[in-house]
Amino acid sequence: MEYAGRMIDAGLQLLDRQIIDVNGEMAGNVDDLELTFPGEGTGPPIVTAILAGPGALSRRIGGRLGSWLESVHERLHPHPDPGPARIPFGVVKKFNAAVELTLPRAELEVDRLEKWVRDTIISKIPGAENEAATEEGG
Repeated sequence: MEYAGRMIDAGLQLLDRQIIDVNGEMAGNVDDLELTFPGEGTGPPIVTAILAGPGALSRRIGGRLGSWLESVHERLHPHPDPGPARIPFGVVKKFNAAVELTLPRAELEVDRLEKWVRDTIISKIPGAENEAATEEGG
């Protein structure tokens, strides 16, 4: 049976790679992968999304450190069930030493915790408004 796409060793070719957005900016690391299995188990799993950030990394690490990291992520995150940041695999342009995307970082979920920390905590520090504007390109 033939499968569309390319067969890869996802653990070697994707995990722990840097994610680079369309503008050449860092957008995190590939911390885990979302796999989908074809119907009726008739083929190898398909990578459907890249999972990034503490929500994904904590599950991959496991143990006490992973539990602690996930707990901190959940407490600091504005959503009741935050989960990992998910990047659909369809936006991957290519992957080699890094995973290059076709979207800018601003359109991804990878920095939602960072935005929340900036808006909720950092912005309340006297004098921090100038730093926040500089980071946003303002």
